Amino acid sequence: MRYAAEILPYHDADLDTALGELAGLGFDEVMLWSSAPPLADHVHPGDDVATIRRTLGRHGMRATGLTCYGRDRDELTARLRLAHDLGVDTLVFDCEAPYPEFVEHWLAPMLDEAERLGVRIAVENHLTVPFSADFESGAGEDQRWSEGVDSLAQIRRLVTELDHPNLGVCLAPPHLWVMGESISEAVWFLAERGKLFHYYLWDVDRAYRRGVDGLDFGPGERQLPRPDGVLDHAVGLAALDRVAYTGAASLKCHGTAGWPVEKVTRELRRADTHLRTCFARAGIALSRRT
Repeated sequence: MRYAAEILPYHDADLDTALGELAGLGFDEVMLWSSAPPLADHVHPGDDVATIRRTLGRHGMRATGLTCYGRDRDELTARLRLAHDLGVDTLVFDCEAPYPEFVEHWLAPMLDEAERLGVRIAVENHLTVPFSADFESGAGEDQRWSEGVDSLAQIRRLVTELDHPNLGVCLAPPHLWVMGESISEAVWFLAERGKLFHYYLWDVDRAYRRGVDGLDFGPGERQLPRPDGVLDHAVGLAALDRVAYTGAASLKCHGTAGWPVEKVTRELRRADTHLRTCFARAGIALSRRT
């Protein structure tokens, strides 16, 4: 297993600054983002790929994947090609439309191209709340679709009905928790089928109200792994270790809009310190620089 970080919390900073801060924390692997506002959008189709590669190299960083939420089908396809050009093997996005439409008109047409390019598509298990610029305030809970990729049953349905070698799941524990699902069970189900492509180290505020708060998982510092959090990350990490997961487990949170860079780094350092104890409790030696 590889311990990585999402660039997402630094969405108000430029790419060079964000990578420098993460490298300073000891990370050498990063999930890049190319999502719609207000999410991180550090790299884009049409950018000079050589420049992005040089920036990563200057900080001793490797891109573990590319995340692109809130994009339409054409924009996702362009980012599939960007991932290939960057040498990134995993593209992450969520269910961007009600399930039948998403599978037929979004995923299915992309998968042959993904296979040709050698890029895997990792669909995040995600509450079926339509994307909007104010989603972090909980907007849209009353507009949830009846079908998406949110529950364990829907995860099973996705990878069973669309059994393609380049399709898997980016497992988001907070969304499973909101749905009342077992994270360890989801890990085992996906791993035994070779469908666990990415894993988030991410939490949710204890004050979260199911059926009310939507995608508002609380302020950023309450979404980061912590001793008094909702999730015991040592349990999830132990499950990953038992299934011999070799992909990336990445530190993530939303809710950092307007934070100065120093605060983002301070909070990530605190979460990183806690996660190191979780790795140790799970009996896992970290494969990242210190």
